[in-house]
Amino acid sequence: MPERILAVCVGILLGVPVSYAALWIGVRWSLVDRPGAIKPHLRPTPYTGGAAMITVIVVGGLVFAVPFLALIGAAAAWLVGFVDDVRGLPPAWKLAATAVPLSIGVTSLGLQLPIALVAIFVGMILVNAFNVIDGLDGLAAGVALFALLPLVAMGRPLADLGAVSLGAIVGFLVLNLHPARLFMGDEGSLLLGYILWLLVVSLLAARPSPTSFAFAALMWAFPIVNAVFVLIKRARERRPLLAGDRGHLYDVLQRRYGLPVAVAISWGIAAVGSTLAAALRY
Repeated sequence: MPERILAVCVGILLGVPVSYAALWIGVRWSLVDRPGAIKPHLRPTPYTGGAAMITVIVVGGLVFAVPFLALIGAAAAWLVGFVDDVRGLPPAWKLAATAVPLSIGVTSLGLQLPIALVAIFVGMILVNAFNVIDGLDGLAAGVALFALLPLVAMGRPLADLGAVSLGAIVGFLVLNLHPARLFMGDEGSLLLGYILWLLVVSLLAARPSPTSFAFAALMWAFPIVNAVFVLIKRARERRPLLAGDRGHLYDVLQRRYGLPVAVAISWGIAAVGSTLAAALRY
């Protein structure tokens, strides 16, 4: 436990200044997310928060001896998101591209081929389910923070990676809470989705059981709830399942109750999932 606390502290101490540096770089190099039809923020905002997080995660991961291939997979997930931020990948291409970091991730865990293929397939769904919840200030980062807490506190496989990532998220949130000065971009949301997926897979590989599957599902409470909500809504409206819009659960909550309440409810769902996961004492 002391080592994990130290890893969190290192992540925060690195995360705050590196996030400010990412903000400066984003402004300097015009790496900004501009307002649009499905992007309701008021001014161009740097999307380089993901670059800050991958920097902290790689540096912290090397310090705390996180498996090198797991970090390579994290860097690959960040790179897919960065290309999407800069170039704008078609949704199907982005979905397929996530298979690369996921393949690296399962290799780092040494999974047998049939299990690895299932993990990659499920990972493509989960990582992109996390990607789409990055729609409000502080939302995705807060959800990831709550998801990581039981893993870090209970010392599950790759707990040091989770601890460093948790610290990086806290450092990033300093600039991402409303009104956000820095976004994580797809580079950040795909990165965090990859890390949460990898921790879940390592958990299931170490000790497969109904309890571990329940623990993993509860970790992903809000992304799963939002994905189910969106799929049902789009199916009823006969709209493309992968098309972007402002019809997510958090968007509906924002329109009805305002941004702070929408984020609080979304975080609450994630916190309830995290608490129930911890209560399993897996």
